Amino acid sequence: MSAGDRCGDWLCEEQTEGVELRLRVRRWLVRRRTPFQELELAETEELGRVLALDGKIMLSERDEPFYHEMLVHPALLSHPSPERVLVVGGGDGGTLREVLRHPSVKQAVLVEIDQAVIEASRKHLASIHQGAFDDPRAKIVIAPGEEFMARHHGAFDVILIDSTDPVGPGEALFTSGFFAACREALREGGLLALQAGTPFYWPEELAQVVERLRHSFPYVGVYLGHVPTYPSGMWSYVLAGLFDFRRADSELEGRFAACGLSTRYYTPALHRAAFVLPRFVEELLGLSPKAASR
Repeated sequence: MSAGDRCGDWLCEEQTEGVELRLRVRRWLVRRRTPFQELELAETEELGRVLALDGKIMLSERDEPFYHEMLVHPALLSHPSPERVLVVGGGDGGTLREVLRHPSVKQAVLVEIDQAVIEASRKHLASIHQGAFDDPRAKIVIAPGEEFMARHHGAFDVILIDSTDPVGPGEALFTSGFFAACREALREGGLLALQAGTPFYWPEELAQVVERLRHSFPYVGVYLGHVPTYPSGMWSYVLAGLFDFRRADSELEGRFAACGLSTRYYTPALHRAAFVLPRFVEELLGLSPKAASR
């Protein structure tokens, strides 16, 4: 039974066993079972069009830049000249859209396991992808991300994991083996960025991701952003690299200006501040306040 079936004219997400988000639906655009997951796309009263997979909200038109900008720009602006970028997941096209706003990018490969998500997004979420699927620099591959990664060594400057939570189709994208394959798929000086859930409700998820990444990457940093429709609103991301990416902090304004980026949420100042973590997150990750702010 889909979330829509349970709630009638509401799109309902059970964020925890005791917390639920309900969005009033004006009309349903897509409600179907794909070979991989339950796909729902609705036009809502407050947040515009909303995409949900297996009852979990992936994006809303109103706050999607808060997520996509913070997943993409910290990594791409920390890299001196990202030319080849891989997006794993992200079938709505929002992450691909932000990647292609960087003039240095010569090719952006999007690997999505579920073609139905791309088809629904092409048709109903033009405000999100804004034509990114048809950009001549974009290449779309329908395949499991872990299988694609294993076949590409030293191929990418930046890898972005825009996945669902680590259950179902997304589970394989949070393993130690997958993170090791990501390192092998990066060129020298490459960077990996991914979303890691909310430390407020799911602290173990973030701690586990960071621990696994530390086995493969010499530099790992956690940063936070705010996404109102996501559980708790506090969302974590992890940036992992083969070099000390924080050394690029002094160059962020110059790189941002050179790209001619127009953003709704991200700024270079926010980028730096996002790595300053609340005490409970420092304690969760075993970081001292001094080390956490580096």
